[in-house]
Amino acid sequence: MLTDAKIAKVLIATDGSHASFGAVADLVHAGLPEKVECVVIAVADQPIPIPRSIGMVDTNFTEVTENHLQSPRFWARSAGDIVRHHFPDWTVTEEIRIGSVSREIIKFADEWKPDLIVIGSHGRSALGRLFFGSISQKIVTEAHGSVRVGRRRVHIPTQPIRIIVAVDDTPQSKSALAMVMNRDFPAGTEVKLVTATGVFDYYATDMFGGVNAVPYETVAELRKTAVGEAQKIQAEVLDPFGDTKLNVSCEVFEGDPKTVLLTEAERWQADAIVLGSRGLSGMDRFLLGSVSAAVVARAHCSVEIIRS
Repeated sequence: MLTDAKIAKVLIATDGSHASFGAVADLVHAGLPEKVECVVIAVADQPIPIPRSIGMVDTNFTEVTENHLQSPRFWARSAGDIVRHHFPDWTVTEEIRIGSVSREIIKFADEWKPDLIVIGSHGRSALGRLFFGSISQKIVTEAHGSVRVGRRRVHIPTQPIRIIVAVDDTPQSKSALAMVMNRDFPAGTEVKLVTATGVFDYYATDMFGGVNAVPYETVAELRKTAVGEAQKIQAEVLDPFGDTKLNVSCEVFEGDPKTVLLTEAERWQADAIVLGSRGLSGMDRFLLGSVSAAVVARAHCSVEIIRS
């Protein structure tokens, strides 16, 4: 469990879009330390091969010119300037790569090993989700470190920072909460532990396909038991952090996790949702696709996937 984890290295990816600059600006609400080593990375597309003839042989070659790198350099420098403005004590450098955007970002992250990768989201429209699926989701699912998909939203100055932490009975949710509790958030920041119990129906299907009514008393007892177990899990996860300057609350909801998290984040006007990741196995990618990726793609706020 990340009981003493601190963010020391942050990798910020930018493509020059409003979304990527919004993710940078959103970092002021992420509780990051005053001193961090930061790299801003921008990736230029691989130039299209140009056919040339040498003697009787046709060859294809690519030529990378300064002109080709001009836009990525500008994106990285602009994002870097925003970071320097908000975090004057950070050490900020820019990195330019050439090739597939997601592959180059993941490759650099594997080399440099940041504690947190920051990327932007292009919204919740169909087009935005298409872009998310092609680049951002690949980074979210394949990066070995924690990933923050940042969304800039209008923050009410009189309202404290609000963070939802998804909690279940796994070590990963403990790591996610530990990371949040060890961030440098201002006093009064509100952290809400949210647990989903699943859905309890009054009708059940038997082995022959028949539909049978479930007694009200049975469903009520199942709900009561599930809520009790969820509250016990929340208390156990929260126990190591009894002395905190943060305003911590717990809530249990009936429903599937992704719907619960998205609905409560919208209702509560959360600044971020934080979830733990089980790793990079094939099953984890399946689970990530069914829960975390849905939250990342559809949430109105920033989302962090925490990996130990």
